[in-house]
Amino acid sequence: MTAPTTYPPTEAAAPRRLSVASAPPVLVGDPTGLFAELARLNLPLGEYVVCGSAALYVRGLRSRMGDLDVLARGPAWTTVLSLGIPPSGALSGYGLVVNHPTHAIEFVDRWTPGWPTDYLIASADLIDGIPFMRLGDVLAWKQRARRAKDLPDIAAVHELRRRWNGDDPAPTRAPARTAKTDWRKAA
Repeated sequence: MTAPTTYPPTEAAAPRRLSVASAPPVLVGDPTGLFAELARLNLPLGEYVVCGSAALYVRGLRSRMGDLDVLARGPAWTTVLSLGIPPSGALSGYGLVVNHPTHAIEFVDRWTPGWPTDYLIASADLIDGIPFMRLGDVLAWKQRARRAKDLPDIAAVHELRRRWNGDDPAPTRAPARTAKTDWRKAA
C-alpha cells in the first residue's frame, strides 16, 4: 500500500524539468492579450510559471480569465523588476508583488504559504510554450483556499476527473470499463 500523496510535494520530490530550449510561439486563446504580453517579456523558461485560474482557462475548464498570476524567480524576476514598477508586499503578507503597468498580470516572487517556488516552476506543464501550474496542484491549492470564487473551479476539475476515470455513466448504458487513469499522475 502506498502512502497518500500530499500537495504540494516536498522539495525533496524529484520534479520534472522543463527544457530551456527555444519556446514555440504562443498558441493559446488570448482574447485580452495577456499571454501575448507575457510572451513579449521573453521570460526564461524554467524561471517562471503561470499559476491560479489561468491554468484552468488554458485547459478549457473556464470560459474566461480576468488576469494572469505569474510566479517568477531569478532572471525572470529581474526582467519583471525592469518594468519599472517597484514591488510591494503581497496582500497575503507573503512575498512581493509587481503589477504589470498596462496589462492585468500580477507577478509574485512566492506563491501562497506551503507552495515551494522551485517545485511549482520545475513541475509546470508546458502548454503552447507557456509553463502552467499542474492541474492537480491548482485543485489542491483551490481546495485549501476554498474561497467562494474557487468553488466552480473545484467542481470543474472534479468533473474532468470523473470523465477521465470513466465515472461519468452514459445516459442509456454504462460505458465499457477499462483500466482507470489516476488523474493525479496524468494531470
